[in-house]
Amino acid sequence: MNTFLAVLTYFAYCFIIGAYTVKIVKYLRLPTHLRWELYPVIHENAYHYGGSRFENREWWLSPRPRRLFRALKYLLRDYLYFETYLKKDMTYWFFLYLSHVGFILLMFFQGVTILGAILSLNGIQVDRLSPFLSGWLVYILMQSSGFVSFLTGMAGNLGLFILRRTRLDLRTYATPLMYFGYWFHILLSFAGFFAWFYEGYDFSWYRKFWEGLFTLEFTSLTHWSAFFVFLMALHLIYLPFTRAIHYITRLFAFFLIRWDDEPNIKGSELERRLTEQLNYRINWSAPHIITGKKWKDQVQRVDRS
Repeated sequence: MNTFLAVLTYFAYCFIIGAYTVKIVKYLRLPTHLRWELYPVIHENAYHYGGSRFENREWWLSPRPRRLFRALKYLLRDYLYFETYLKKDMTYWFFLYLSHVGFILLMFFQGVTILGAILSLNGIQVDRLSPFLSGWLVYILMQSSGFVSFLTGMAGNLGLFILRRTRLDLRTYATPLMYFGYWFHILLSFAGFFAWFYEGYDFSWYRKFWEGLFTLEFTSLTHWSAFFVFLMALHLIYLPFTRAIHYITRLFAFFLIRWDDEPNIKGSELERRLTEQLNYRINWSAPHIITGKKWKDQVQRVDRS
């Protein structure tokens, strides 16, 4: 059983890294998006009142402004605050927020546990009595993130399931995969919480499991601990088939689409990509589209009309 869980964990991490890499490369290689042409763009100097650099005389002589800190601040607020949901529906926002906190802390719990295993293998004591600040801090973070993650994961996903089933405006857009995801996260969180309780209110067993993965000396686990490790591996394998990748693709949506105002300058890389994509053939039909022709033929047709 211990060998099986170790191999499954190895496979799960290799699979999720590989699957996410393939998806990210696929997204980055997609054709250039259509410009939103929505202002203000967040890195504009006149962002605070909705203006743009095009208001300035001879704007083409000045470099495009960049406000990376402002963009990162906006993204951080979007990831951690969910302001749009809060303004529209506070009840839904509350449980959605709990479920996302549970998911983010679950990933953090994984990372800090792996870090704890690395520290321990390098001679640094990782527990509440550790004489090393790093060992003590990692232990506290591991304990707190795991405990909070499992509680919020259970409460948030259960609340979302109930709301989806009892409210018509939410049930209309629900899918079986969404319901499965809610209950899978509830079960995973419950297993983690019960393993913490069963192991004496401590997650050190999970750190030792990771030490065994690094040294190939697999430690034995209790039934509840093994059940959690099994579900955690399945969770990693399951994630690439869900919409959880939006944690990454939202970065693309903001920086490469919503806030992209790169000009199409003659001889630029953008012009090269657009010229290449104008040679794509149209494989769908509509009254205003010439099926089978190239996009440049369609553009010329529209220009002539």
